[in-house]
Amino acid sequence: MTTAWRTTPEVPALRRWSRREALLAGVLVALAAAAWLLTHLLGTPEMRAGILTGAEPIDDMMPAEQMSAAFFLATWIVMMAAMMLPSLVPFTIGVSRLMRVGGAGRSGTALLTLGYFAVWATTGVLAYLVWRGFEELSTGSPTTVSRAGAAVLAGAAIYQLTPLKRVCLRHCRSPNLLLLQHGPRAVASRTGAVRAGLAHGGYCLGCCWALMAVLLALGVMSLVWMGVVAAVIAIEKITRHGERLSQALGVLLAALAGLVLLEPTVLATIA
Repeated sequence: MTTAWRTTPEVPALRRWSRREALLAGVLVALAAAAWLLTHLLGTPEMRAGILTGAEPIDDMMPAEQMSAAFFLATWIVMMAAMMLPSLVPFTIGVSRLMRVGGAGRSGTALLTLGYFAVWATTGVLAYLVWRGFEELSTGSPTTVSRAGAAVLAGAAIYQLTPLKRVCLRHCRSPNLLLLQHGPRAVASRTGAVRAGLAHGGYCLGCCWALMAVLLALGVMSLVWMGVVAAVIAIEKITRHGERLSQALGVLLAALAGLVLLEPTVLATIA
């Protein structure tokens, strides 16, 4: 079994996908499109703006203190599907092929994916607390708000340049690294497949948590900023030069942090 893991291509090229794999990719993309539409329908005005984009208390709509955590978490899960499914397509195709080699079949791939999204669903609890904190912060002085927004950008910039980011990105990009470590357990039982998915979700969280913090500061349900962050995540995961682009993004985020200190409304004018 170990030999099978080592000799299987990491992520099959598009021209080498079977019809079944192309169909799987189509289903994932269709689900992502549906999730984007549902996110647009569920997102409330106060969820589309953040401390970096001029969030203000909204009296005649659903105020943040009245929004239930359950509603936020449900919307968060839909948003994660919208943002993560496109970049997950090549990985899922590679995992599907590797799982078939190992004898787990479709169920193993489905359970691994379930474990992956369970990590992001659980992260929604922390995201809700951070979002509520940003909402409270938005009622403070403009100087305090701009400094907090710049601090979020600076923190994300620093993390983009750390070795931990690079390690998580490498694991997040590679089904081989995942299955070399968890492959035997993943094909041996349903529990093993879920645990492999949890491990992959953990690495993906380690790769993307700082960008998600930036999204919370920009406007967690803003389709514009969701699209920007989702595109960045996809480029990091899919392209050959993902690690270099990740480091370049760190430099860009640092520059934006300085710009926000000088002109707090600079990002508010974009979206």
